[in-house]
Amino acid sequence: MSSSREIATQILNNIYTKLDFFETAILQNKNFNRLEPRDKAFVRSIILNTLRRNGQIMEVINEFVRRPLKKKDIFILNLIRISICQILFLEIKEYSIVNSAVQIAKNYKFDKFVNGVLRNICRNKIKILKRSALETNIPNWIKKDIKNNLGTDALIKISKTIVKEPYLDIKVKKKYIGKKNWEKILNGESILNDIIRIKNDGPIEEKPFFNDGIWWVQNFSSTLPVRLISKIYNDQDKTKVSILDVGAAPGGKSFQLIEENFDVTSIDISERRMRRFKENLNRLKLKTKAVCKDVFEYKIHKLFDCVLVDAPCTASGLIQKKPEILIRNKEINLEKLMSKQKRLLDQAAKILKVGGYIVYCVCSINSKEGVNQIENFLKNNLNFTNINLNRKISSFGKILGKGMLLILPDETKILGGIDGFFISIVKKIK
Repeated sequence: MSSSREIATQILNNIYTKLDFFETAILQNKNFNRLEPRDKAFVRSIILNTLRRNGQIMEVINEFVRRPLKKKDIFILNLIRISICQILFLEIKEYSIVNSAVQIAKNYKFDKFVNGVLRNICRNKIKILKRSALETNIPNWIKKDIKNNLGTDALIKISKTIVKEPYLDIKVKKKYIGKKNWEKILNGESILNDIIRIKNDGPIEEKPFFNDGIWWVQNFSSTLPVRLISKIYNDQDKTKVSILDVGAAPGGKSFQLIEENFDVTSIDISERRMRRFKENLNRLKLKTKAVCKDVFEYKIHKLFDCVLVDAPCTASGLIQKKPEILIRNKEINLEKLMSKQKRLLDQAAKILKVGGYIVYCVCSINSKEGVNQIENFLKNNLNFTNINLNRKISSFGKILGKGMLLILPDETKILGGIDGFFISIVKKIK
């Protein structure tokens, strides 16, 4: 059977050549599925850290791999990639890394070449680390937008955060918060009264009380849109407030809205995602009107008080958790995504009552998907206005303008960092 490092190289190969998502590439590798849990964790760690450090690693490759590798030799290039990651950024004995890589390379008759490259890197390790800049890991299409709109300091903060292992946030149902010591039970830390942050160190299904439906996984940033909605309707009977959650699956925001007693309709176009949504809904013993349909084809019988639009985007705010984004040029899809976002905002405007609110959010830090999208919407829809956001909730991010909040993936607000997220609320005034 293949070694853990060889399996890691196979998986990384598919991510780079086939542009597979990390989780897809993992699941499709039969050798990975046969590994022991400890070896699986090791493989995941190697791949994810290699992706997060892609820019730094490529600088080293450009300097130390002096023999041009052909397209058919991409496996060797990826073997060198994971080896460089281990040598420079993971606490693993150098001889173990080099020896394993050489043994794997023998099957491809590249053992002497790989041995020479890696030993040279080991000799120059201190020099390489001194001059290696974290900002090189962020692709230009993201970097340029950050520098132009948020500044160099923001770029440095984000660069420091994305190379770190992300935590997992657990949203505990409100009625159970004070009944148990959740920090002790989940071996985590409370970052808000109902959010426990834990290490991502094993199957989520094996965590305590998973099957009891007492909590669900939801990053802190993605809870903020509903927290803002709840503040808007704080003095009203929420059971009489109708909310359409667009792009609802896998369900976090819908579950929050249900918990707050709103009249919720959850819609998502993906059958696969809605199956997962319903599984989560059943486990949590929650009820909502779940609709698997394109929102543009959804026939409504009455207008909504609020429409929550979680729009498809480049996911540039999730680069710590989904580092495969760092090796893809998602800019080529940006125009198409922006068009879809605009259409979703326009559709939300049509199905909203006068006096109602659109809450628009994307897990992106790109200005074209966030602030520019809302500014253009307001220019084209004079019957809408932006509103001031709750100050306490807004303190977790950067206010870009009235009714617009940007959460950056850095550690200055919450220890361990938070996902990048853009949120805006606009009101229909006539």
